[in-house]
Amino acid sequence: MSETKTVVQEICRSVNQDRTRMMDIITQVQSRLGCVSSEAIDLIATQVHCKRVEVESAASFYAFLSRTPKGKVVIRLCNDVVDRMNGADTVAQAFSSELGIGFGQTTPDGKITLEYAPCIGMCDQAPAALINQEVFTYLSTDKAREIVRELKKHGDPKKITHRLGDGNNAHELVRSMVHNGIRKKGPVIFSEHDPGKAAGLKNALAMSPVEVIREIKTARLRGRGGAGFPAGMKWEFTRGSEGTKKFVICNADEGEPGTFKDRVILTERAELVFEGMAVAG
Repeated sequence: MSETKTVVQEICRSVNQDRTRMMDIITQVQSRLGCVSSEAIDLIATQVHCKRVEVESAASFYAFLSRTPKGKVVIRLCNDVVDRMNGADTVAQAFSSELGIGFGQTTPDGKITLEYAPCIGMCDQAPAALINQEVFTYLSTDKAREIVRELKKHGDPKKITHRLGDGNNAHELVRSMVHNGIRKKGPVIFSEHDPGKAAGLKNALAMSPVEVIREIKTARLRGRGGAGFPAGMKWEFTRGSEGTKKFVICNADEGEPGTFKDRVILTERAELVFEGMAVAG
């Protein structure tokens, strides 16, 4: 039995061949095998009893998943417009020269891959890079060279983490160098809040859906997307749509160049997001 088959079977069994856990399966395969190969896609489809195209569509959609093997360490330098305005091009040259490879390539020993990434939500701390799961901010040419030298020694990005950020970024389970960058705390999101009380949700449960929507409209709350669409109107349209089973989904993707507005809310006040989703539901 091939290594790929053994790994895929083990991962799929760990989630009881549940096709709704597709992303968990694919990301674990990527982590253990270094890529999601055509063979792996076939095997996953067989294990979870779905069509091959369902697996392939998920595996090919995300930039951080690969069909071909990459190094144990992947350096993803953000190349959006804000990072480039802050010197990402010279940082890129430093990474490339120190590694002796170009972007989109892997070192001859197969240990380190260098590539660009679209916006990673660190525009306020640019230039930035994601090295495996570790975020490196305020990069310079000297920092880039130092990072490569350290990676060549031990190959562990976590060992390069120092001067942790503020708030939950410094939590022992997070240990991130990212800073929240809050200059002025507003009276809503960062006011004193007891997540255990869930006052907003309790108030909503005592009201009818129509009353909740009316309250949202009166408050003139807007969605956090680019259009700033009135939230109350969105909820009203959704409530009146066909179907008895509906879902509340939190779209917090930071994939648009220059956007990082949701990052701090999710890291520092995630309970407010969950409470808001519960109210909407």
